[in-house]
Amino acid sequence: MGATQKALARGIPVCVVPYGRDQLEVARRVEVARCGTRLPAKKLSPSRLRTNVREAMTMTDGAQRVAAGFKATGGTRRGADLFEHRLLGLDVGRPQQSG
Repeated sequence: MGATQKALARGIPVCVVPYGRDQLEVARRVEVARCGTRLPAKKLSPSRLRTNVREAMTMTDGAQRVAAGFKATGGTRRGADLFEHRLLGLDVGRPQQSG
């Protein structure tokens, strides 16, 4: 679990400065969900960072909504269980039969 997800899971809004890989997509989703702000790395400056952090701090409603969504899905443990069951070809929620 990355820093952005950890903060959002606790209902804390974020200011994301993506540098590459999945960070670009995560930053876009944060912006769309209105649970924080996105500041492109190429535009990073102390003044812009300060402005974006202050704006993000006003987005607690969005961050709390995301946290509630994370909680409703069962969290990372549930996600890992679903992944493992899918990978192993098991039916989720059905007891395994010994044979």
